Amino acid sequence: MKRICWLIFIFTGLVLHTLAQQPADKLVLNGSLKDSSNARPVAYATISVWNQHNVNIASTYSLENGTFKIELPEPGAYKLELSCVGYRHKEIRIQFPANQLSYKIDPVVLSPGEDVLQEIKITGRKRLIEQKPGMLVYNAETDVTNKGGTAADVLRKAPILNVDAQGNVSMRGSSNLKILINGKYSGQMARSAADALNMMPAAMIKSVEIVTTPSAKYDAEGAAGVINIITQKGKSDVSGTLEASVSNLEQMLNPRISFAKNKWNVNLAGHIHRLRRKGDVMMERTSFSNNSPVNLLQQITQKDNAAPHGSADLAITYEIDEKNELSFGANAWIGNWPDDSRMTSTVRLPNGSIAEQYAQYIGASNNYLGVDMNIGYNRLFKRAGQQLTLLAQSSPSRDKSGYDAVQTNEHNQLLYRELNNSKTRNREWTIQADYIHPLNKKNTLHLEAGTKIILRNVGNRYNVSASNAQNAEITEPVPGRSDDFRYKQDVWAGYSMLKVNFKNNWYLEAGARLEATYIKGHFIYNGTAFDNDFLNFIPSATLSKKLDEWNTLNLSYTKRLTRPYIWDLNPNADASDPKNIQSGNPALEPEIAHQAELSYGLNTGSDFFMNTALFWKQTDNSIIQFVETDNNGISYTSKQNLAAYRQYGLNLSATANLTQQWGLNGNININHLDYSSSALSVLRKGWATDFNLNTTYKLPRNFSVQAFGEYNTRMVTLLGYRTGRYYYSFAGKKEFKKIKINVTLAAVNLFNKFISQEDVFERPDFYSRIDNRYYSRAVKLTVNWEFGGMYRQKERKKISNDDVNVQGRG
Repeated sequence: MKRICWLIFIFTGLVLHTLAQQPADKLVLNGSLKDSSNARPVAYATISVWNQHNVNIASTYSLENGTFKIELPEPGAYKLELSCVGYRHKEIRIQFPANQLSYKIDPVVLSPGEDVLQEIKITGRKRLIEQKPGMLVYNAETDVTNKGGTAADVLRKAPILNVDAQGNVSMRGSSNLKILINGKYSGQMARSAADALNMMPAAMIKSVEIVTTPSAKYDAEGAAGVINIITQKGKSDVSGTLEASVSNLEQMLNPRISFAKNKWNVNLAGHIHRLRRKGDVMMERTSFSNNSPVNLLQQITQKDNAAPHGSADLAITYEIDEKNELSFGANAWIGNWPDDSRMTSTVRLPNGSIAEQYAQYIGASNNYLGVDMNIGYNRLFKRAGQQLTLLAQSSPSRDKSGYDAVQTNEHNQLLYRELNNSKTRNREWTIQADYIHPLNKKNTLHLEAGTKIILRNVGNRYNVSASNAQNAEITEPVPGRSDDFRYKQDVWAGYSMLKVNFKNNWYLEAGARLEATYIKGHFIYNGTAFDNDFLNFIPSATLSKKLDEWNTLNLSYTKRLTRPYIWDLNPNADASDPKNIQSGNPALEPEIAHQAELSYGLNTGSDFFMNTALFWKQTDNSIIQFVETDNNGISYTSKQNLAAYRQYGLNLSATANLTQQWGLNGNININHLDYSSSALSVLRKGWATDFNLNTTYKLPRNFSVQAFGEYNTRMVTLLGYRTGRYYYSFAGKKEFKKIKINVTLAAVNLFNKFISQEDVFERPDFYSRIDNRYYSRAVKLTVNWEFGGMYRQKERKKISNDDVNVQGRG
């Protein structure tokens, strides 16, 4: 802990020292905003400044009295974009005089009539991290090293989050979170978040919202929090990008085109990707009986697979008139995700003699196809801030997976063969309505309410066949491990929220959500069935105070839950490794979490931003990955409700512009985990820390370089601990502005053949150590071409089924 405290002290001191060294002779633009209908000041409006090259160089917000001031780098011509809740977007042109340090423009008048209520936003010039009540925003489009990467690479650099080598995401130590795309549910993310993140190109991502304390308008699902990925929008009547990337581990092509004319707005994006995954796993597990070792299992597994996949996204909006809009969206994905492996297994007795030894080849595949289709209607009323949104979505998908496991002895003679074929079909419908109503003429008090229905029907047919004892060449069906599993989950929800802007820069939002869940499952062949109904009341509240122009305090509380889904419940056993068997648990129940957060934000304009948060979370009936072994040393892994845990800690995120050319940002997360399980007689607690540092430097002639590094310390788990890991990258970028082409050369983990991370499990009947080696060293070349001019595209509300627990990979 002393080292951690010193690290925080050095990091904070560096950025504060940098802030103190900034020159004082900045150019300051002053202005004020008024309502066209009543001449009252317009507070909390966002003002963005664009230079003559159409680059966003600065942003700020208006104060309670409608005034604002913003620093500019040099005199000249600029474009100001002004937007605010309940008002129409406006653009004006200004000319900052060359002989003045301060310049005041005439009052700007905004007309009521557009947009919906949003949270207070604090922004800065090209800042990577922003703050809103209950969330942080990572502006990925400003990070040069994201070129040619995937969404997993983007989230790896976002504050609070952790992403492992396979793309599995966690927030403050928990992977029970929800990932949305433009605020809407993604069946692709629900199927496997790790796969989906590796399928999404980084160039498509504009920003990432990390919602640590979700409000009542979010579905209650997601004990850890919500991640909302905002994608890039179109740029002119006809605009787009074409990006190609090649490296020793992946190759991708990402076309995107947008069209806007009259009342129509069309965006189409594609993604073609081939990703290579290589890794080794070395495992040793000692089994005990009466505190004495019984046997030692040693396994070495090697994997080297290439996964071709692709996706396409279509978004269409049609403005019927200024108050009414229709929208349609579709996102389709297809791919083949192999998981072939070669493994050697040796079982040794306590005297060192070999009791069993064999080699095994596993041919595993996962072919999938799915689509999300949504249609929406948005109605703006004459009264500013009043809005009705109706949305419907259909998400059909299918998966075909399985494995063919073949065991041979040292003479390459067949010992055993097992085949498992699984077909899954999913049908999902969502209907949602949201309404916002201003309760006073000043537009400072709003009521937001809504309802949502989610209907899910999933079927999984699985068949297992295995060789018989007399002849290993012949496989026969195994009726006890074959079935047709039907699963139905319906969620009926409603919520109500009150949002208030008080005098003296106070802001409050408080609400509650009521969710009723109905679960039914049955097995066609063996005739067993189960059902589970539960009702959850989910309160939430956020209080925000702007202490002055630079300082903000936020206090938030929310309650969250995690429901089990079909992949958690399905008892189809994966016995491709006969010494380590995995299956679902039909008896799982939802876990409940209470969490609170106190955060402080410091924003000094374009030079420095810092957010620090103290958080606390209590999780009951926690869903954990449980491992147990039998008398033969075979392990069985499934999810169980066996523990509760308490967590508290500190997050620190900061960005600083050291000079006009040099920027620095970093994040530090400190967590204390306290696990307890009376069923397992386990009490474990310990500290864990992760931090990252990112720096960018602009060179002459449109060159820039960037470096990024992160490190995670050892972290305790319920059954043991996980050792630390690290990740680093370097990138150089050249911009050819006349032809709108960017060329980026990046290197990832260049000086390491592989990155190693160990998982240790300690139980009375076994001790296991697993060494995971990830071959992630890569050199990547990316070329990005943009065409078309700039324009502003409206953001509209979309379906957000954030109640589905994302599925990890690995």
